[in-house]
Amino acid sequence: MSSLHQSTPRQFSVRSGITLQSDTYGSASSPPVILAHGGGQTRHAWRNTGLLLAEAGFYSICLDLRGHGSSDWCSNGDYRVEAFADDLVDVSEELAAQPVLVGASLGGIAAKIAGGEMNPQLFKSVVLVDITPHMEMDGVEKIVGFMKEHLDEGFSSLED
Repeated sequence: MSSLHQSTPRQFSVRSGITLQSDTYGSASSPPVILAHGGGQTRHAWRNTGLLLAEAGFYSICLDLRGHGSSDWCSNGDYRVEAFADDLVDVSEELAAQPVLVGASLGGIAAKIAGGEMNPQLFKSVVLVDITPHMEMDGVEKIVGFMKEHLDEGFSSLED
């Protein structure tokens, strides 16, 4: 197995004082791509994408957002989308080059705020997955309702 297929853990300390965990693939000297997952997911949702990006010559950073996976929980309970966006700004600013940001759902919303409102020069580009620049609130409410239905018991299978 080549070294591209092995992840390297990387931590990011953000200004809120929490530590975000990530798995990285490829060379840190290659163009960076941050992969930000959706709510209810972790960095592991991006593993295959991270591998493919590394094989294509990119440095992929599969990030656990605050309160997800192995990243720290926020002691003051700040899980506003702006807090997730602040974290993306901090992670991006630690990189040697301007990153591409690929964001699914929550990660995409945070990217829109980080790169669209907080710092328009932050990302080389933004790729939105499962989210659009202009959200329909009916659709958002359906997704949030679906997620809330399964808070206590979770899902019985991957297909569910």
